[in-house]
Amino acid sequence: MLDRLEADLAAVERGLGESHPPTEAAVMAAQLGTWVPPRGLGPLPDHLIDRARALAATQARVAERVDALRITVGHHLTALRALPSTPPQAPRFVDVEG
Repeated sequence: MLDRLEADLAAVERGLGESHPPTEAAVMAAQLGTWVPPRGLGPLPDHLIDRARALAATQARVAERVDALRITVGHHLTALRALPSTPPQAPRFVDVEG
């Protein structure tokens, strides 16, 4: 289970670091809902505790980055909406014989 969570988180991090549109895999990873552990797993083995804590810390950092980006995008959208819309320009006639 930790492998899957780490892979999904890595895909989201890669998507956040890209300056171009994210890949389909990153979008899919970002659209993951709340993870629900399968039933009957029992307690986390001691040898995985440090790994799980590191994963939780990374998830918290990524969540902060996603929230900051969401706020930035909201500001950008607000600024774009404030720009006046311009009507389409009427065609101009060009003197091709002159």
